[in-house]
Amino acid sequence: MNRSLVKTAFLVLLLTALVAACDDEPRSVQTETKTVASGGAKSVEVELRMGAGELRLTGAAQEALLEATFRFNRERLRPEVDYRVSGDTGVLRVGGRRHSGINFGRVRNDWDLRLGKSLPVDLSLNLGAGQSRLDLRGLDLSAVDIDMGVGEMTMDISGPHARSFRVRVNGGIGSATVYLPADVGVRARINGGLGSIHTHGLTKQGKLYTNDAYGRSPVTIDIEIDGGIGSIDLRVEPGDRTKI
Repeated sequence: MNRSLVKTAFLVLLLTALVAACDDEPRSVQTETKTVASGGAKSVEVELRMGAGELRLTGAAQEALLEATFRFNRERLRPEVDYRVSGDTGVLRVGGRRHSGINFGRVRNDWDLRLGKSLPVDLSLNLGAGQSRLDLRGLDLSAVDIDMGVGEMTMDISGPHARSFRVRVNGGIGSATVYLPADVGVRARINGGLGSIHTHGLTKQGKLYTNDAYGRSPVTIDIEIDGGIGSIDLRVEPGDRTKI
């Protein structure tokens, strides 16, 4: 067979496969809600894995562990929600489908998640491209781990906290703003990246940044940030400010 014909046939097959995988025809937006009960757990591990889209996560005074609303216009963007209890620990996983293809065209993928405030939470987030707004005030946090992707993230952990916990942020490409408490001790270590670091209400001591309450408060938030390509802004704020 002529070599040029073979190449042409291969390209046609490749393009056909890409079109089938991408399915970029616009579709109407679907709305799906999920409610997850704690199932008798005394603490929970929450893992969120989101690709491209917009995420809003807040703490809420509710009986359920999770109240969620998802809006999407591709079937492949329908998230998977899994919850299991092992002993006293509940494990909640919310994530996009792993083999979801490439999204072209107008894509809608919005998550609105509300976590109950009654249980200690170990929170892990793997973010893709888009905007994430994390209002974690009022949650009983034991740890927060965030892998940023491409886009913008705002996280609020200001306000009172009854226990010490750690926060780890692996910077991506984009910007991150973190609101910190004024009345709870904060110690932040920022490792090098290619972006810029801005702080407000923190004092630099060697490689560490601390607020005025550090060393005087019985509770300490330990923060470690590995800078990426972009900007990181740390701000000490009063806990009664308007929600993000």
